[in-house]
Amino acid sequence: MESTMTRLRIALLAALFCSTGIYAAETPETILIRQTLGTDLSGHRRGDAELVLSSYDEHFAAYDAHGSTDPRAWTIRYESRDAFAAYLQTDLQANRYETERTIPSIQVRASVATATTIDSGRIVDRQSGAIRTIKEKRFWTLLKSEDRWRVTAVTAELGDAALAASQGATNSEITAVLEREKEGRETGDGAAILALFSEHFSGYDGRNSLNPAAWKLIFSGAEEFEKHLARRLPHVTYRIDRKIIQTQVGPQEKEAIAVTRETVTTQHASGEAQHALDRYVMWTLSKRDGSWKITNMLYNFGQPE
Repeated sequence: MESTMTRLRIALLAALFCSTGIYAAETPETILIRQTLGTDLSGHRRGDAELVLSSYDEHFAAYDAHGSTDPRAWTIRYESRDAFAAYLQTDLQANRYETERTIPSIQVRASVATATTIDSGRIVDRQSGAIRTIKEKRFWTLLKSEDRWRVTAVTAELGDAALAASQGATNSEITAVLEREKEGRETGDGAAILALFSEHFSGYDGRNSLNPAAWKLIFSGAEEFEKHLARRLPHVTYRIDRKIIQTQVGPQEKEAIAVTRETVTTQHASGEAQHALDRYVMWTLSKRDGSWKITNMLYNFGQPE
């Protein structure tokens, strides 16, 4: 019955989108993703916190881009769905949202998806009537579970501001996780690598770009990553010179961000030629069941100087 209802809902949404002539190339998955992001917007406009939260996964984190698309400038905004819910209640009581949302890009890979959005319009202070106009770009990741797409992460306030990277000492626990990941690559220990990743993690190739819409999803969860490692590690050796540029751990120690710069040298077992790649990598991590797990891994973002 649930599958039948889901198919019916998709068909009705497809008919609606196609009737407007705007989204003729939609797939069933992108239609459902637009519905999830539309529910979030509708909840904000109605001042309905429960409706907003229905679009968000149990494991959710939010980041602030501070007007930059460079992950080296990003910081943690909310470490959990509960923290976001507490903010949302206060925000919707204080403000009325008169906003619209466009969705320039959606990318789907199995049960993981990304989207970029642009919110525009105005936010009105309910008490004073003061109006604030907005035009905000965001980058979303979503997970499909039980025929529904829910938001697992969002980065707000994307823009073209100059990089203002956070500074400070690196966190020893996060450094240790990334060191173990490096060692697993160099020793060819796939099991050791997989133990550091969450079940539904997302992996991306940034394509040397700082435009999130250009980032390509290359891994959808640990199962696909495991198959990749099984194909790769027996035939390729790695040498990694990894420098941890910065780490950030939220005050509740539930979420973390790290950025590394690394030179990766590979050699195929069947030949002598070596290939080297200099790249930035962004990692996000969550502490679940008492240990840190990698939740997002973005290779090759930007151009190393």
